[in-house]
Amino acid sequence: MRTPKRILDRRRSVRIEENLPFRIGHEDYETEARTLNISSHGALCVVDRDIPLMTQLKIGLSIPSGTPPRQKEHTIRLKGVVVRKEEDGVTGKFYIAVYFSNISPKDLKTLQDYVEHRPQP
Repeated sequence: MRTPKRILDRRRSVRIEENLPFRIGHEDYETEARTLNISSHGALCVVDRDIPLMTQLKIGLSIPSGTPPRQKEHTIRLKGVVVRKEEDGVTGKFYIAVYFSNISPKDLKTLQDYVEHRPQP
């Protein structure tokens, strides 16, 4: 699946390409997703369902912490809103851009540190 270029070009801040587990929920459903890229302000991810624009989401984002081989995951809980979406006509999946609208200062710092200092493979 190829990432739509026009979504990638609309960045508010520096993003890193990263495939992270991303759990989102809204009222009567919860679904798993994976990020394609992420910043401290939002993420582009792929989901299996059509989520309407401006939908408010509860998010659980797993961020690796520590160094291998004892690498752990830190789960950041936050709220976000779907600001863009695009359907992949081949797979039927959806690319959604999520703006992080409510994140604690501690979790924001954790996310910023990860984005800025992520270990390279």
